[in-house]
Amino acid sequence: MVYSSREDHEPMLDKPFVAKYKPIPIKTLLKNMQDEASIALDMSFYSLIYGDVDVAQEVEKIDEKVDEEFNLLAIQLMLAARDPDDAEKLLPALRLGIAIDQVVEASSDIAITVIKGYKAGSVVKAALEITEEIYLKVVIDERYDGITIEKFKEQFGAVDVIAVRSSGVLVVNPPDDLTLKKGDVLVVRGDRDDVMRVAKAFNIDLVIPSDQFSPEVKEVASRLALLKNLSEIAFDLAVYSLLYQDYIAAEEVLELESFIDDESAKLEMEVMKHTKDPQEMYVATVLIRSLEKVSDAATNIAQLSLSKNEVHPILRKIKEESEEKVIVILIKGDCDITLKELEDKINGNVIAIYVEGTWIPLPNLGTKLKKGMKVLAKIYEELEELDLPCPVEVR
Repeated sequence: MVYSSREDHEPMLDKPFVAKYKPIPIKTLLKNMQDEASIALDMSFYSLIYGDVDVAQEVEKIDEKVDEEFNLLAIQLMLAARDPDDAEKLLPALRLGIAIDQVVEASSDIAITVIKGYKAGSVVKAALEITEEIYLKVVIDERYDGITIEKFKEQFGAVDVIAVRSSGVLVVNPPDDLTLKKGDVLVVRGDRDDVMRVAKAFNIDLVIPSDQFSPEVKEVASRLALLKNLSEIAFDLAVYSLLYQDYIAAEEVLELESFIDDESAKLEMEVMKHTKDPQEMYVATVLIRSLEKVSDAATNIAQLSLSKNEVHPILRKIKEESEEKVIVILIKGDCDITLKELEDKINGNVIAIYVEGTWIPLPNLGTKLKKGMKVLAKIYEELEELDLPCPVEVR
């Protein structure tokens, strides 16, 4: 997606509701919406950390685009249902579309605070920088002038370029064959270790400000970081539960949502207690409530999974073709390797494991693979043949 940079930074106003039919397949609409939701959430977090109004404006444009795509999705689903039985099978597609739209709305809520000029306080910045997945802005120098994004990513491992600003134009979710030139600005996301390698290569001192705080405020930042991680994991786990009819995973999403709801209320009170600046307090509150909205979207999907509606084949194809893929690795024999070593082999992030009847979000990466374990992981490119010292099945 390519967007021109806006000169003004006024909040974008809601446009009148207009639904015009376009013959776009259901699978294409849902795939686009899911990719755009992931990008919008990452861009909203990034814009909050760096106060980047241009990027926040692009989140608003994505919000408008997803609204339009959702309207088209609803029309296509109505046209596709031939009878009540077919309509029941397509219901999960509609509910998934609603949930994706909720995630984009949450991203928009965060972006609007940036557009209005509100600044994130150090607590919020620290929380977003100590999460499992972090963000970095780099400027291309002569060393990388002329290489493609694909080559850039190959050099640094499990990183993803979510946006490139070149000659005043912002390219969102740029293609791998895009050639970079000196002066281009990249927004990079990925695993902490890999992003830190990028920072080191560009001589960027990525300082996490939490070291400057009292133990009480550090605790608030850590809890806010956990809330962000769990909200995103809940959504990924919910989509997995729907596509693969995994009812245990769906129940775990409901457990996560219950914790997130309770923790959100407590965190808002803690922020009020430890934050003196009204602006910082407002931004933190918006972030907390936006993360809760992502969790609510996950719950809506999980509840549909538990209703045991048959899933239409279209839905599985969406996940297979998404830019950001969530995979499940079934371990069929004991392995003498850790989750961290598995991350290195798949060039991705382990976000949860299933062991002894329970899904465990954010597991200890020193945990060794065991027979019967399921590993939920996020990758950004096609997984090549997985060479492990034990039999596995990847879905």
